[in-house]
Amino acid sequence: MKKITNKRWLLLSSLVLVMVLATTGFAVSGFKGQFSKYHGKEFVKGKILSHMDYTMQELKISPAQQVKYSAIRDKMSMAMDQCVTRHDTFKNAIHSEMGKPYPDLKALAGNVKNEIRTMPDVVTVQIDYMVEVYDILNKQQQAELVKMIKERMAEKNCS
Repeated sequence: MKKITNKRWLLLSSLVLVMVLATTGFAVSGFKGQFSKYHGKEFVKGKILSHMDYTMQELKISPAQQVKYSAIRDKMSMAMDQCVTRHDTFKNAIHSEMGKPYPDLKALAGNVKNEIRTMPDVVTVQIDYMVEVYDILNKQQQAELVKMIKERMAEKNCS
């Protein structure tokens, strides 16, 4: 079996995070599947953050690492809140325009394009925060995190 470097695993775990955030984006955007129907936006945010908290607990981070992790976690939480607020404002503007007798579809198309252009930044900032979390871990914890990711990928048949 070919050995995979930490850099590759970091990239791979970032890809997994992107997939998770994309799924979260569907739930937050009003996707009418069971997930968002029964749980809503706050549940998604809480689930992501609690999963991270559990992972940090499993990695047995030190008090100094906990202080750093808490600061990063707060930034992630605020970024998620800002994303939801921005998206709600955007969605309300769309509904408002479409409620008019003669909506300006060209303006709507422009607004949708602008919203789509911001999406990579939303995902990128969360990936950057995940890298910050990874960087506060010692080598043993980083190896354990990689092991956890591999196990999770194997469970989900992502290998």
